[in-house]
Amino acid sequence: MSKQLIEKLKKSIVVFDIDGALAAYEFGENCHYASIWDEAFISENDNPYCGVNPLPKLQQFIQEMNPEDVYVCSVASPFEMGAKGGFVTKNYAIRKENILFVEDKSKKIDALLKIKEQRGDKPIAIVDDTVKTLDQIFEQGDFLTIHISSFFDF
Repeated sequence: MSKQLIEKLKKSIVVFDIDGALAAYEFGENCHYASIWDEAFISENDNPYCGVNPLPKLQQFIQEMNPEDVYVCSVASPFEMGAKGGFVTKNYAIRKENILFVEDKSKKIDALLKIKEQRGDKPIAIVDDTVKTLDQIFEQGDFLTIHISSFFDF
């Protein structure tokens, strides 16, 4: 990631996706995929996010940010919210009130617009692993769109 982009992000509100961004997407045995992802799976396995490691480069970046300027926006069903939110607060110290959940990726733009309405004082960046989501947000609003791979060389 260029120093210029790092400096721009540190002066922005940064919104992270969870699965595939803050959390490596490793829920299957030797693969990314969990064949069943429902309330029974979450309760049977207690919390699948307990076995997911945070990413040290992102922990470092977030630690260097103003905590008021770090958000999460992730797709989640009601039964997932506790596990996902707990993972984020435990591993990244992101404030609970800055964790937003939506029912569909297409709703992420609504969450960003809400943040912009409340905190219009700074640019807003979203960090996600899905190019189609980033494309949709780029086309619909005045947001910085950052693919998670930009952090690989941070």
